[in-house]
Amino acid sequence: MNKKGGIFYGWWILLAGFMIMTFLYAPIANLISLFTKPVTEELGFGRAEFTSYYTIMATTAMITAPIAGRLMKMMNIKLYMSIFTILGAVAYIGFSFATELNHFLLFAVPMGMALAGAGLIPVSVLITNWFHAKRGLSLGIALSGTGFGAMILSPLVTWIIGAYGWRTAYLTIGILILVILVPLIVFVIKLSPADKGLLPLGEEKTSTSTPEKALAGLTQKEAFKSVSFWALCLGIVVGGIVVNSMILHLVPYLTDIGTSPQQAALLLSLAASMVIAAKLLVGRLYDKLGLIKTLTFIVASDIICFLFLMKANLLIPGILFTVFSALGSTAVTVTPAYLTGALFGEKEYSSKYGIVSLFTSLGAAVAPIASGLIYNINHSYELLIKTLIVLAVVEFLLFFIAIKTKPKFGADADLDPVQKEAV
Repeated sequence: MNKKGGIFYGWWILLAGFMIMTFLYAPIANLISLFTKPVTEELGFGRAEFTSYYTIMATTAMITAPIAGRLMKMMNIKLYMSIFTILGAVAYIGFSFATELNHFLLFAVPMGMALAGAGLIPVSVLITNWFHAKRGLSLGIALSGTGFGAMILSPLVTWIIGAYGWRTAYLTIGILILVILVPLIVFVIKLSPADKGLLPLGEEKTSTSTPEKALAGLTQKEAFKSVSFWALCLGIVVGGIVVNSMILHLVPYLTDIGTSPQQAALLLSLAASMVIAAKLLVGRLYDKLGLIKTLTFIVASDIICFLFLMKANLLIPGILFTVFSALGSTAVTVTPAYLTGALFGEKEYSSKYGIVSLFTSLGAAVAPIASGLIYNINHSYELLIKTLIVLAVVEFLLFFIAIKTKPKFGADADLDPVQKEAV
């Protein structure tokens, strides 16, 4: 067995990744709307001005991503993740003392660094290192921490804001990050199974098991030369625009089409819980169905969710929208991490995924600009929804090209049968 008695240590790595996505990534990515009204009303600047810090945060994450991917190989993993996690805590503690807009813009920088450097990149790298079997499911479980975090933290933060104010809520998140995540990183995280004298899940020790085999694939430089890599990156940018645009405009859109505040709150809460199930399901589908079938399912879900969104003022279509939008959102969470390993192998995975994550952040940064420009053409969300449906088709075509132009390398024989069939 690939373990030294007891539970395979990779499951503890998976739990740590889940907790990081819950208490670090989820507050940064999903809780901004809870603070918009109380902060702007107290400090006296506009909502659009306040949310501009999100663009700075996403841009910083984009710049940090490739650097973080390389730093993971150069630094001790515990020190590396601790530094970036502390930056996230500092950002939230800084927000709690902010008295003007510039303070939010300033602390958005360490927040963006933490989002990329301590969140999605290291969690995806750790899961890829520790799990060869059940990789898709494991990624889905770890990344579902974002939905779980939104689900449990939203009511907590809402209560704290109502009872003690938004400054206390920001401070509480910062303290939670320090108290929960830093000890977890220090005492649990191991970069690879070799650090514990183990092999990845699904790889049994044989006479042919070598480090070279465990790190099969393309180097970052070799991946850069392939059409597949850049088609994947462009697909992720387009997917980021599709997924993030309607999230940003969801509440005003629902209000415009006559949705009650109570139903809008229900849909937002339901959407967070659906993300958990969606990531678990899609991760499992990648393991069982392969790349093309799973991507077809994801993009089809995106298109279907927009069709239900047009009637989201009705309860049933509104609920179905949350289901299919959660499935579609995995195009920019589970999909980039899984496809990077499936198409280009584990060799220099952190460096390659650091670049891929840059494009994930780019999609998030471009989304508010692109969607705003489209909306301003005729001040109608109908045009925006139709445009996003077209972009979802473009997204699928780019992913399809990435899979079909996958470069050949020596590790192809080591890919599981489902991956080989899908490619």
